[in-house]
Amino acid sequence: MMFYDFETTTFGKWILAGEHAVVRGHPALVFPIKEKKLTLTYSAAATSLGADYTGSSGADMQLLFWSVLEHGMQLLGRSLNQLVGFFHLDSTIPVGAGMGASAALCVAMSRWFCAQQMIELSQCNDFAKELEHLFHGKSSGLDVAGVAMEEGVYFKSGTITPLQQKIRPQFFLSSCKQIGITSHCIQQVQNLWTERPELAEQIDKQMVAAVEEARTALELGGADAISSLAQAINKAADCFYQWNLVSESLQQHMNRLAEEGALAVKPTGSGGGGFVLSLWDKQPPESLELLIA
Repeated sequence: MMFYDFETTTFGKWILAGEHAVVRGHPALVFPIKEKKLTLTYSAAATSLGADYTGSSGADMQLLFWSVLEHGMQLLGRSLNQLVGFFHLDSTIPVGAGMGASAALCVAMSRWFCAQQMIELSQCNDFAKELEHLFHGKSSGLDVAGVAMEEGVYFKSGTITPLQQKIRPQFFLSSCKQIGITSHCIQQVQNLWTERPELAEQIDKQMVAAVEEARTALELGGADAISSLAQAINKAADCFYQWNLVSESLQQHMNRLAEEGALAVKPTGSGGGGFVLSLWDKQPPESLELLIA
């Protein structure tokens, strides 16, 4: 096999609205976090297979990296023993925070498989989704879309439409200091579909409305745009309450943001913990440790 030097960068991601419902074919709005990124570099010259890791989340990527590489080779009917070369991963995307660390790795690795001519360029996105199944059971492809793009997108059933934003609101992300377990949150929503399907469907419809209203506000702009956007975000947040995915620490953090003057707050990602999205019409207090979304 011939190997080729390679480098690529992917980003973290955050979701404005559409969580959970997206796996049932409904739309979602997802954005890259340019401040959090993963750069994968590969040197083909090394005679054996190796890797090293730098960056604030580099060490956490070690186990993920080898499992993704091995899974990718297995999907192609190949063995790790066939590989040589040295990988370097530099990552500042926190793992287990709902910022798409696993998706960022899967997209970067899929691009690497493509560059090594093991898969076609047209297969790159689907292969990244296959790799992501390793972490989320069946991936909707939303995270993969978010980490691979330079701008926000409207995502529905695998189709990606770039947002034509008229306004650039002040969005921030902040951690409630408690990790949300994605698989547990997904299972909780699934249980609701089993036990109370009518309610579950109603919540999905509410989330869809939140997505469409938020998209309209961003793309049309106008005097009422921020107010409409805040209502859409709060509508999406209410879905998390109905799914029972707002933990005590998450609630306390959201309350604090509201008390400090946020126009709207909601969990972003699977819920149960993790990061909170907040919308502001002024500069938030520095004490909140906010990350620009």
